[in-house]
Amino acid sequence: MNQIETLLEKLSNAHGISGHENNIREIMEEEIRPYVDEIRTDRMGNLIGTKKGTGPSIMLAAHMDEIGLMVKYIDDKGFLRFVTIGGWFDQTLHSQRVVVHTTKGPVTGVIGSKPPHVMKDEDRKKPVKAEDMFIDIGAKDKDDAEALGIEVGTPVSMDRQFAPLANRLCTCKAFDNRAGVAMLIDAMRQISEMDIDATIYAVGTVQEEVGLKGARTSAFGLMPDVAIAVDTTIPGDHPGIDKKDSALGSQ
Repeated sequence: MNQIETLLEKLSNAHGISGHENNIREIMEEEIRPYVDEIRTDRMGNLIGTKKGTGPSIMLAAHMDEIGLMVKYIDDKGFLRFVTIGGWFDQTLHSQRVVVHTTKGPVTGVIGSKPPHVMKDEDRKKPVKAEDMFIDIGAKDKDDAEALGIEVGTPVSMDRQFAPLANRLCTCKAFDNRAGVAMLIDAMRQISEMDIDATIYAVGTVQEEVGLKGARTSAFGLMPDVAIAVDTTIPGDHPGIDKKDSALGSQ
């Protein structure tokens, strides 16, 4: 793998749902430090690296957070009910393996629901909603789950690892927007080798998936002359999508 592929693997394998971006912020800070003059974290949690200049100011922003889940209830049998954090298509959640990020360390779980074998015919024809799913961590009961460090509000992310595909493509969780973070870091590497008068703000923003919150606060805090968001979008080169409905393709 080349340098940017290695960086993308490192970022996408790490976990950081909206409001819990610490792991990603630490990686981004380490990677971007050689290319900026100063780094700080604002009160919202946005990471701001500044390459000082005498010209206009340019903000390059990529959000660090990924969509995830949060524990809302532990039932008497130790199963975890959850709410979604960010925009999920509920059907993609079922049977996923997850990581429950407790205060005592990560706990592995799997998302399940009522088996189709015991559903009524009309229910079997409908997609299962997230509110009807649960996370099974193998706990004996509620006390057992709580002893593992699980409580209401515990964040949950998908348990996926980076893997290569054919033709130098790859797959993992959270490419939205770890791909953008990787591009931002590499852009700062290239900018550091150029003679540019502008002041460049490299910003890793938080809580984009729940309302663009970090982008708003950092933009108002910095008041740059120009701001560019580095993010992902829908490709137009796979079945079910017309090229006219997208801006990018993978080839």
